[in-house]
Amino acid sequence: MRTRRALAAVALALPILLTACGGDPAPAKAAKDQTAPALREISHDLGTVKVPTKPEAVIALDEVAGLTLLSFGIKPDAVYLASAQPRAQEILTANGVELRKIEVGKTPELEQLTEDSPDLLVGTGAAGATGQNYKSLSRLAPTVVLPIEGEWREIVRRTAGFFGKEELGKRQITAAETVLGTAAKAVKGKPTLSLLGNSFGANNFTMPPHVPISTLIAEAGFTRPAFQQKKAKGYSVPLSEEYLPEQDAELIVVPRGDFYTPDALTKNPAFTATGKVVTPDADVWFGMSGFAFYASAHDLHALASGKGKLSSAENIQDIWAAYLKATKV
Repeated sequence: MRTRRALAAVALALPILLTACGGDPAPAKAAKDQTAPALREISHDLGTVKVPTKPEAVIALDEVAGLTLLSFGIKPDAVYLASAQPRAQEILTANGVELRKIEVGKTPELEQLTEDSPDLLVGTGAAGATGQNYKSLSRLAPTVVLPIEGEWREIVRRTAGFFGKEELGKRQITAAETVLGTAAKAVKGKPTLSLLGNSFGANNFTMPPHVPISTLIAEAGFTRPAFQQKKAKGYSVPLSEEYLPEQDAELIVVPRGDFYTPDALTKNPAFTATGKVVTPDADVWFGMSGFAFYASAHDLHALASGKGKLSSAENIQDIWAAYLKATKV
């Protein structure tokens, strides 16, 4: 999870295109060049910044930021692959967004960003590379940091507000709530769902009750094993082998991804769970965007109703299309 939290920042540039009426073409161009773009002030986890009101030259420094921008109808000029999220990459590619390789958890060289001439830099997570390089990024262009902690609705509201998309943010919340409500009606009783993970084949963990995915699970009508209901600080709870026997449930969700390896956990001799194990996409279940919340709700409905397929490379585009339709993007 440490790598996941160390997502890179995103550069989002928003100059305003001005038009001039009449006169000689040369003076009209000069008027455009000399007119400052309209700005508005926003506050994020690393401070307050003035950003242009209309994005034009947008660079996202990680896939989460790129997908978030796209969900608000803002197509980034390029997205740096700093968070290693294949599902997001597939959606971005399908929408004609340029993807740029970079070491996971890093931000691009400032020389490269300078060549991009961004109006605004946008990244995900204040505790990772974005936060560590925030001052230097901010000197290049206004920089916005997307939140990764807090109640899921609040994350969507705040993020939407950064880009002046408050109404669209409300629709994104409603879309996820609708699917969660359908899941809660379909679920029978109060079945237990255990959420577990293994990163890099070595680190076993679960998620505490206050993080977004845990609250989504609760809203879908599931309950968690007693161990996973305990309050804990931080985004994840490490699990030593002695605690693995306490993680059993009727459903055991162990997401799979580039850095997430379910088999390393389920084949551990200390893992004695008897429930049904499923392995949905880690980009969805451990994601921190409005779309990730919606896609998690989709998976929870599939688990609650016993109908439909869990998120994967095969159906992620369909889930994305349903999300756009539900939010009227």
